[in-house]
Amino acid sequence: MRRVFIITVTLTLFLTGCSALDVVGKDAIRAFGDLLVVLPAEENGADGWRITAPDKSAWFDWDNQSVSMTVDAQPFVSAGMDPNKLENGIVGGNNLVFFSPAFNMLNQNAQSGPLEQFEKNAGFLREHVGYHMGMDHYNISLGSGNMFEWAKNLDINESDIVFVLNPDPLIAAGVQPDSVDGWIYAKVAVHINGRPADEWKFLKPFELLS
Repeated sequence: MRRVFIITVTLTLFLTGCSALDVVGKDAIRAFGDLLVVLPAEENGADGWRITAPDKSAWFDWDNQSVSMTVDAQPFVSAGMDPNKLENGIVGGNNLVFFSPAFNMLNQNAQSGPLEQFEKNAGFLREHVGYHMGMDHYNISLGSGNMFEWAKNLDINESDIVFVLNPDPLIAAGVQPDSVDGWIYAKVAVHINGRPADEWKFLKPFELLS
């Protein structure tokens, strides 16, 4: 069933300058730390970390070179997707993989921990971090309308993490958007740089605290 969500999105950069985090940037790091307490990251390779959805159907990765989001492809295949019609680099085995632009982050290692790595590289991430005012979420944009979101306050937000996908390339590959099991096809009202716009998204939210 198609749902309409009214979400006001305001993009706020991490930094006001090269040397100091602004208030929103600091709070995004604080909220990310709160998330890791409830949903600990797993080590992924020598210098990477992964946050996995409770149902194991999606996960968010980062390492020294890139940030990516991976989701189970089967619900989209079952809804009509032809993987051969997707853009190169999106299909990875039984999954859909969405890579961010290269962040060129500082060298890091798993021993420092995911929160320390996140904070250490805030300067590189600043152009990719946003705040959704209506949903009270922070997010990391992976480009092309795809993003990973986490709640500003886990205690009061029903959607503690959300995997967000741009539906356009998936629909172009044959997906019937109202038939994707486990995903919400929602119309999102956004404000970017002060300009209103409506965008359809695939949303996969999770409540971690109940």
